[in-house]
Amino acid sequence: MGIEMEAGKPGWYDALNGLPGLIGSSLCETYELARLLDMLLAALPDAPATVTLPAELAALLAEVYAILRGPLADDDFSYWDAVATAREAYRAQIQHGFAGEMTPLAVADLRPILEAFRAKVQAGLERAVALNDGIPPTYIAYTVTDYATLDATDGQGRPYVRPLAFEPRVLPLFLEGPVHALKVAADEASAIHDRVRESDLYDRKLGMYKVNAPLAGESHELGRCRAFTPGWLENESIWLHMEYKYLLELLRAGLYDAFFADFRSALVPFFDPAIYGRSPLENSSFIVSSAHPDESLHGAGFVARLSGATAEFLSIWTLMMAGAQPFFMQEGQLQLALLPALPGWLFREDGTLTFKFLGHCTVTYHNPERRDTYAEGMRIRRSVLHLDNEDVTIEGPVIPAPYAEQVRAGEIAAISVYFA
Repeated sequence: MGIEMEAGKPGWYDALNGLPGLIGSSLCETYELARLLDMLLAALPDAPATVTLPAELAALLAEVYAILRGPLADDDFSYWDAVATAREAYRAQIQHGFAGEMTPLAVADLRPILEAFRAKVQAGLERAVALNDGIPPTYIAYTVTDYATLDATDGQGRPYVRPLAFEPRVLPLFLEGPVHALKVAADEASAIHDRVRESDLYDRKLGMYKVNAPLAGESHELGRCRAFTPGWLENESIWLHMEYKYLLELLRAGLYDAFFADFRSALVPFFDPAIYGRSPLENSSFIVSSAHPDESLHGAGFVARLSGATAEFLSIWTLMMAGAQPFFMQEGQLQLALLPALPGWLFREDGTLTFKFLGHCTVTYHNPERRDTYAEGMRIRRSVLHLDNEDVTIEGPVIPAPYAEQVRAGEIAAISVYFA
């Protein structure tokens, strides 16, 4: 369960820098591994018949697959021990580089391997979620409950030990786990969001999402996060980058009602400057949550910067305005189909909303009834392309060739889009 941490610190939440020393693992990377395996499986039909790998890597692949299919796979500790041993042997073998020999592999033979890996990853994810009352956990620490003392000692005379058993302990909730889970759990996205809203991750006073649940019961060995007052900096604050990551995944999962329910309470442009303490045109590194003992600071933003929240907001903005994949190929020709996800209240009183597409094309949506564009039955009735010398009307939601290419090339300055 989780990608094993061997050294250093967790990937995004580096304030948990003590967790690798507690034999920690992270579910974030496990969800991303599941996505990677899904991508590879989807790409196999278009792959060449044979691929080549360094001989050392091909041997490791075959060995792990054999372990996964053998009797050790039924015992978690035995499986971990065998795979870890294979991994360490592989690292020792390639410490100074690959020998240079390449091994061809038939792509047809890769599918059962990747499918077995994907099933193993999924089983671990499901077990971890079951340990955490249905909410995807983020981090797990493991305690050695049984070990054998070895004859060898380190430079200080301390004996080495070989673990014989581990006991997993799920750490308090962190928002990052559900963020990654939403990427691969489309059918369960709504249930995951409902559980997050009911958990300690949701700040009910502010209507925002905290970076983690209370850590008061945890040891300071976890890392510097335990040094901060709850609600401040990297402990139980509204870490804007991660909150925006969460909102982005709600949007990607198609949970539009849930996304826009949080939209005005969680996004900086809608903040009250008197509470936020700065211009709502300016992002902050973090916002003090209601977990902080000083109530006068609740909702205030600190450390203004062009943080990762800016990048996440640009992704949110793009999905809202144009959709996930506005350009696509059909019968060898480029097509354009705008698919905005916009609430009716965001339109002006005259039913229009304007944005700049690709940095050069002014798109104006006409929605006279100011309905949600994602509502059932809503569709684009026609688009009017405003060329230099004429207007071209396209019926239906798709702008075909050659106009799609002209839009992408910056040759069309404006488009009027009418909803029905």
